[in-house]
Amino acid sequence: MVLPMPMRTRLHWTLQLALTTTVRGMTTTTASRATVAERTYSCSDGVTLATRHWSNFDAGPSDDARPRRARKVLCLHGWLDNAASFNRLAPLLLDSLPSSDGTSDSVPTEVVALDFPGHGLSGHKSVDGPPQLLAEYAYYVSELVEALGWADNNDARNGIGVGRTVIENVNANSKNGKTEGTSTRDMVSVSSDNGINESEHKIILIGHSMGSGVSVVLCAAFPEWFSSVVLLEGGLMGRNARDASRHVRAACQRRLKSNKTLFPDGSKLGEGATPRSKVYGNLDAAIEARLSTTRRMPGDQFLSYEAAKGMVSRATLPASVNGNDDAVVFRHDPRLQWPSLQYYTREQVEAFFHDVHASGIPVCFLWAADGWPVDAWAENAVKNIMKPKYLKRLSGSHHFHADPDSVSPVAQEIAEFIEKERLICNTPTS
Repeated sequence: MVLPMPMRTRLHWTLQLALTTTVRGMTTTTASRATVAERTYSCSDGVTLATRHWSNFDAGPSDDARPRRARKVLCLHGWLDNAASFNRLAPLLLDSLPSSDGTSDSVPTEVVALDFPGHGLSGHKSVDGPPQLLAEYAYYVSELVEALGWADNNDARNGIGVGRTVIENVNANSKNGKTEGTSTRDMVSVSSDNGINESEHKIILIGHSMGSGVSVVLCAAFPEWFSSVVLLEGGLMGRNARDASRHVRAACQRRLKSNKTLFPDGSKLGEGATPRSKVYGNLDAAIEARLSTTRRMPGDQFLSYEAAKGMVSRATLPASVNGNDDAVVFRHDPRLQWPSLQYYTREQVEAFFHDVHASGIPVCFLWAADGWPVDAWAENAVKNIMKPKYLKRLSGSHHFHADPDSVSPVAQEIAEFIEKERLICNTPTS
């Protein structure tokens, strides 16, 4: 699969940020010079993906200016959030992630945060397309990985990647003496047979909430892409298989009812259909609506005004109404609030967790003390099937990676996790 060249950067600037962070037990205030860029990519099905890039080098107006051996970090946000949820964590990671040789030298690093389709600045799925399935989101991440050129180093050597079909992958491995039913772990072994440590070419994947569920699916399906994965307040939610028909019924009923409101004139794709949106008097009113949504979520969740402002600013459009030039509307796809046609069952979730563990990808799993409630089954599945190397509960709420009061410990834990994995990889074996 060959994607079109990415569209020209719309925004490109350098930020001088004063950051207070704690790394390896030492609290320091540093000035992080982060180059920030906004880019868009056209997918093969016409959907436009928007991304935000942070780097400690001058990325220039296109991906061609990226240093060849730059460290790659990919961030995936949660439901109804967007790339701005990583506005505070990304610059901290540029400062705190360790170098590959254990020195204090700065490593060229790029952190890319994606707006999933229907979120932030990305385009929406077609009127007749499923608005949200985790496997669909994984597909769009694979489109982005190819567009960034981040799959090339591994897939070109292995002959494995999104450019080939599953049948071709199985056939390729059969020629190499692999058995039928080749697993994703078998695919990874192809790259390690030559004795070369290719972890520096791979992606550090960070997912929050729904984004962490997508991360699990990606690591299970494409383990050859990732050197490690950090799961923030998530994993995969497993549903009872016996409820499958109820989920289909609920999704169909909601779609039948909502389409009459979203498309009252019967407009179809290509006829200029514009879904109706609630108008807010100003940006602060939209921010308050976002904060109110968080307060209604399960548990004792909270969200800071600062974090909400960043995400809402990216998620709204001006809507001048009755002479009010401050009015805004949310730009996200309203169908994201529909129940899904299909959820993963507990058996499927366990299979994904097993595949991630079998792949050997190091997993860091961070929960928030006042985050999304987790039932006993989910907690046991994470601990006993996925078996993350790092499993910690930190202070803060569901958006602890976005709130200014809790983001520093999150960055610290991620940096220490990456540091320990580097030391493990570089430890001589007898």
